[in-house]
Amino acid sequence: MKILIAEDNAILQKSVGMLMKCWGFDFDLASNGREAVEQAVINNGNYDLALMDIDMPEMDGCQATRVIRQKVSYFPIMGFSGHRGIEKECAAAGMDDFLAKPCEPEKLLKKIRELTVKSLKISFSKNELYFIKEMPMDAAELKELRELDEKGLAKFSLIDRGYKFIVHKNLQNKLSHDFVAKGKLLSEFLDRSVEDPGIIHLYVLNLHANKRHILPETFEELTKHENAELEGYTVRADYPEKKDIDSRG
Repeated sequence: MKILIAEDNAILQKSVGMLMKCWGFDFDLASNGREAVEQAVINNGNYDLALMDIDMPEMDGCQATRVIRQKVSYFPIMGFSGHRGIEKECAAAGMDDFLAKPCEPEKLLKKIRELTVKSLKISFSKNELYFIKEMPMDAAELKELRELDEKGLAKFSLIDRGYKFIVHKNLQNKLSHDFVAKGKLLSEFLDRSVEDPGIIHLYVLNLHANKRHILPETFEELTKHENAELEGYTVRADYPEKKDIDSRG
């Protein structure tokens, strides 16, 4: 996790930086909006999140956000300011959320987790299974992912296959267990998309997926069963980001 912190107050820079270190997050500091833009450009927008103060010298947070949105690929930006009542202004500038400071560390961490939710892709190569977390494409997809996460769901797709599913957010741990720990060639799970739910059979050797449609009452019963099973997979694996995979190549 890498976060861009745009903050002109040296004391707040230090305190927020200490929290990032405590939570195990990497971060860059910018002392004004212009530096925030420069950092975003230098790093090609490869941040999981930006915490953006509003009142800063040289360029304020809203101005910086507008420039960042024009210059680099999308990443979430949260307004983080002591000024109240500016949420609409921040949203109009292109920010995804707002949090008033000062705030409890737990509240900040909760917001960070909400805003850094990602979709998950799977590939199988040379007898190895790869899960890759991928940034949302834009604010609309981030909103979708946040709503799914609140329901305990996630967006899941197969690399180069075009398959996309809405699944229990612990599914990746089940697939790792089935394909790696147990050596299965086939795993079964539910696609919970509202428009087209069903049972998915996923074959590991070619990542081919078949969907079987079922009656609504059967789907409801299977959902309860799968929830009970997947809630047992409580340890979430630390999968790499797509940007990290790309940089290796």
